[in-house]
Amino acid sequence: MKAVRIQENETASSNVYSAENPAPPSALVLDSNVPIPQITQADELLVRVRAATVTRDELTWPETYTGNRILGHDFAGTVVTVSSASETSKTGVSERFNPGDEVYGISLSEGRGSTWAEYAVVRSNEVALKPKQLDWAQAATVPMSALTAWQALFDKAGLPPPDLSGNRKKGSDGDQSKGKLLIIGASGAVGAFLVQLAALAGQHTAAASTSNDRNRQFLMSLGADEVFEYNELEGMRGQFDIIIDTVGGAILEQCWSYVKDDGILMTIDSLSYDFVANHRQQSFTTGKEKVNALFFIVEPSAQQLQKIASALDRELLQAFVAQALPLEEARQAYELASARSSRRGKIVVTI
Repeated sequence: MKAVRIQENETASSNVYSAENPAPPSALVLDSNVPIPQITQADELLVRVRAATVTRDELTWPETYTGNRILGHDFAGTVVTVSSASETSKTGVSERFNPGDEVYGISLSEGRGSTWAEYAVVRSNEVALKPKQLDWAQAATVPMSALTAWQALFDKAGLPPPDLSGNRKKGSDGDQSKGKLLIIGASGAVGAFLVQLAALAGQHTAAASTSNDRNRQFLMSLGADEVFEYNELEGMRGQFDIIIDTVGGAILEQCWSYVKDDGILMTIDSLSYDFVANHRQQSFTTGKEKVNALFFIVEPSAQQLQKIASALDRELLQAFVAQALPLEEARQAYELASARSSRRGKIVVTI
């Protein structure tokens, strides 16, 4: 099968690529002779991948350098093979999926996933039936971003999940909004789902980005109650009950002054995984000892993917494709995804 792999620099054996020494995009090469992965466990499926997304900074992740060294986590595709019924009696995989089913999901099995390829083996808890209203590219943009947003809001921050019947309106009886929520990087791939899901849940939501001129109308259309540029937040000390950051860096440091003294501050920025320990040593966290600060990494959930698919099919959520390129142009796709830009949505490789 065809797949995009990281090609090691054979002329520098002492300079092996790793998270500490990330491979450059130029090391991504298309290999046309990669063995098709095989099912080895009872809860696995073989999927013919039709589209996969590009994740910024994935060449800096430790898990990228394990296993087959093929990038890619989000995907949409068609089930080719499921484990035999005798092997799946305890997991129910053969009952839930059949060859030919159109599915989408997020492959997070360390060293096994890798969706920048014609075929991928994924686990049943990483997959759900694809939203019928979305094409392959649109569906592929959803799993990582939407699951991250869902888990940040409803698992980590403890907000009540939305009523996906479409009958609930913000401000209606039974609204369980937990004060004010601030989303940093609200116009990005994860941020857009944070805004949409928070609005569906009836949560008062402030959305912050680098430019109101560029993003205000877009963020309001997603359901934001207030829209700010980062510099407009400077006078809002202690005003937010929950802050979810997707950017990291200096703006994450500043969020300590914006969150209430007993509020929640979390980030999903991959480069800020150790921010809690680092920031707690700095003076700008003085008086914020009761803030619940956390970093988390998304986990697969077939049940949550099913709920998100239902919301997408009911047009309660929107998915955004910034640009789609063929697998043969994966190197260019990675460079596009890694560059800061004003695009909406994610870069996709089609296969």
